[in-house]
Amino acid sequence: MRMFLALAVLALPLGLGCSRVSSSEARMLVARYNQVVSEAYRKNDVRLIDEVVGPDAPDGKRLLGLIGVRMDMGLTLDARLEDLEVTKVEQAADSLQVHTREQWRYRDVQTATGRQVGEASVDHYEMLYRFSYHKGTWLVEETKFTAPPQVGRKEVPWNIDAKDAHGMITAPATQGAKP
Repeated sequence: MRMFLALAVLALPLGLGCSRVSSSEARMLVARYNQVVSEAYRKNDVRLIDEVVGPDAPDGKRLLGLIGVRMDMGLTLDARLEDLEVTKVEQAADSLQVHTREQWRYRDVQTATGRQVGEASVDHYEMLYRFSYHKGTWLVEETKFTAPPQVGRKEVPWNIDAKDAHGMITAPATQGAKP
């Protein structure tokens, strides 16, 4: 009996992956991904994304680069998801696509001092999250904009040195990169 119960408990998460994902469950998956990725940016620790990003996912490589660039510049990104609306959920076998509308608040800070660098930004996105089912859990394979992002700030910090105390360059508003 114990063996049967243990097998049933182990099989439960696998069964959940095959069942239909509701809009509220999809929202929780996206919110969890964004929470973990935001924490990885704040801590400059790309290893944190391993629990929400697929092992060979293009998104993992993109995040590694974006977090690494900020870390090399002595910056961290403080990103806060302020609003998340799931607009569509599409599911087939072991893949899931979640369409969202989101509002984010960003600010770059110097790692050493915690001082904000440049202006903060409130951004609005329409996104697609593509998940796949791995070893009992949904992991993100890819994220992409489904409409041009609406980026609040006009400048982004890319270079901090003694010659340019603000560390700013001018960038088009549509160049904002979502974590």
